[in-house]
Amino acid sequence: MSHQIADDFEGSRVHLPPPFTLHRTTQRDVLAAAVALAPSEGAGTLVLHQSPGLLAFAVVFEPEQPLVEAQLAFLLGMTALGDALAAHCPPERPVRLTWPDQVTYDAARIGGGRFAIAPGTADDAVPDWMVFAAELIADRDQIEEAGAYPQSTSLKEESFDAAEDILSTFASYLMLYFDRWAHEGFAAVSNRYLMRVDPPLLRGVRRIDGDRMIEIKPAGGSKSFPPIREAISTQVWRDEKGPKL
Repeated sequence: MSHQIADDFEGSRVHLPPPFTLHRTTQRDVLAAAVALAPSEGAGTLVLHQSPGLLAFAVVFEPEQPLVEAQLAFLLGMTALGDALAAHCPPERPVRLTWPDQVTYDAARIGGGRFAIAPGTADDAVPDWMVFAAELIADRDQIEEAGAYPQSTSLKEESFDAAEDILSTFASYLMLYFDRWAHEGFAAVSNRYLMRVDPPLLRGVRRIDGDRMIEIKPAGGSKSFPPIREAISTQVWRDEKGPKL
């Protein structure tokens, strides 16, 4: 497969599969940047931001399904993000997800995912566009006191591979999982998502039911988690500046 090769701010290179077009931005809010580009640039637009403390990227989708189904692309994006991070970190510590939008590494918060949908889209209408965005703590060099924020960590501290490698792998996984969704059904992707959800479910069953996660207890009964769009509206892992330390 041929790949697009693009230079980043420092002159290193990002390898992307052909459907993606890279746009760099100095804007920290890549979700807003991608939303602004979505109507004119369309599907495959991939916006990248790198600055001290932050690695962020966002990708534009143009779904063919009604919103009630198309919104599951958020979980697909989270699955690709988790698998890309797992491919580029020391293997002895786990990359985990907290329903539906937070990413942790070795039990410490490292970032999460965001989502935007074309305004005014009804559940039974096909969105003109959607945007999935990831924000990751690139480093915490500004912290003066070591150990001041034990609940978070960074790509730099944990010896992750280069940001360009993470982005390239994310794009490749995204293509793979969209293909699986189209040809094998969403369960082929959601199983990858569910296997990373914290805390690990030692017994019982987790499944995606519509737009929410359900846990079936081994002794009977079940637990229903908030719907995707409701849950991601709280963004407990970030503030107005980006991922929380």
